[in-house]
Amino acid sequence: MTTDWHAAARAIAFDGRPFIGGEARAPRSRTSFTTVCPATEQPLATMPDANAEDVDRAVAAARRGFAEAWRSIAPDRRQAHLRALADAMQARRDELALLDCLEMGMPIGNALGAVDEAVRFTHYYADAIGQPRGEVANADAAATWAMNWYEPRGVVGIISSWNFPLLVAASAIAPAIAAGNTVVVKPSPVAPSSVLALARIAAEAGLPAGVINAVAGGGDAGAALAAHGDVDQIGFVGSAATGRRIMVAAGESNGKPVMLEGGGKSPQIVFADAVDLDGLADSIAASAFANSGQICVARTRLLVERGHAEALIERVCEATVRLFTAGDPLDPAVNYGPLASRAQRDRVRSYLDIGAAEKADHRPVATGGTLPRRGYFAAPGIFAAASGAMRVAREEIFGPLIALIPFAGEAEAVRIANDTPHGLAATIWTRDIARARRMARDIDAGRIDIRTSAAMGAPLQLMPAEPFGGSGHGVLGGGQGMRAYQRLKAVQIITE
Repeated sequence: MTTDWHAAARAIAFDGRPFIGGEARAPRSRTSFTTVCPATEQPLATMPDANAEDVDRAVAAARRGFAEAWRSIAPDRRQAHLRALADAMQARRDELALLDCLEMGMPIGNALGAVDEAVRFTHYYADAIGQPRGEVANADAAATWAMNWYEPRGVVGIISSWNFPLLVAASAIAPAIAAGNTVVVKPSPVAPSSVLALARIAAEAGLPAGVINAVAGGGDAGAALAAHGDVDQIGFVGSAATGRRIMVAAGESNGKPVMLEGGGKSPQIVFADAVDLDGLADSIAASAFANSGQICVARTRLLVERGHAEALIERVCEATVRLFTAGDPLDPAVNYGPLASRAQRDRVRSYLDIGAAEKADHRPVATGGTLPRRGYFAAPGIFAAASGAMRVAREEIFGPLIALIPFAGEAEAVRIANDTPHGLAATIWTRDIARARRMARDIDAGRIDIRTSAAMGAPLQLMPAEPFGGSGHGVLGGGQGMRAYQRLKAVQIITE
């Protein structure tokens, strides 16, 4: 049966109350914020803006949940709880996707896919609970038993971003609670409702009270969580500037560790031997313009071997028309939506002025469908005459704009690719396997794709990686992504 998404949108209810200790609570804060649909520019709901007292209550509930239930629960029972959570998320797939679609502007088909990915993340870490961990050290077998094991840190504060509201939060929640921690999640005030709904769904699925707590709010709530003396670890996804402030707050409070992803400006490097590969242009367009460019790992620096730029620009423009249909995000045929907020649209527009001042030769790129006049929409574009020194090529715009930079030879490609404060990801297109190996070694990025094809790669959760430089630190994905939320303990039992 086909869902009438417009009817579902009219019927949806928003509940912005803090979800603490297994139930929605009346807020202590007396201030509020209003969420806005970026496709219509109309207000959606007014929600309490959590303050330090709300954060205190959520942390206290998480501490009780950790001490009284979650820390000591048997691994097979914790595994069953995560599987139940994943199944409950799948059962509420339409609701979770619709909340992200309305608040963030993500087209409904894309939002459904993001829920599916969050479910896969949760199932993956449910399975990871049963995998063996720890080591036994060499010691005197008769007198000493020496071993290491991993323990949860305790209460983890998660400050998540608005670009994939549910998925970004779930990719931190799943490994954190699989590792035995309880969490307090503060979603972005741009799009908080799917994360608040996730906390309710977890309680309804039978997770013990206090395992997942959520408070919606802005900078004050985030600062209170980062500086809280009873929070044992922080996970943050957002801007590099905010991430550094969180590191300071964490260090000045109780010295808690911080898992930080602070943005990117990832290169896509195309060598001459790869410019005629099938799928190349489609992959370039998809990697830069999906989610209207609001992706941390978007490959928005396009490095092209000299002499091939114009032909490649033409093919990327053709691919964009084929791949992306702009329009109403509630239309399942649409896959190119608005930017998430007026502020984000204004930021992207400001880079058109910056690019003009830098003489970067901005070229608009058309999508399929008509770009709506209402809403925070922005057309894709390419700065066709960029250089590595330009702001449009160095700063994270977080919108659908590519900076094309020519290069001559492998050494120059590496130099340009690494000439950035960021280091999240990179893609290299070449048929030369020796060059591919050298580039993978020399590029400073946590995730590197070597491509001769546009085929799908391994899922994110299977590939643990850690950012370079200003993009942050801490592992996302794989078994190491769960161990990042644990501490290593050495134990000796000495009997003689």
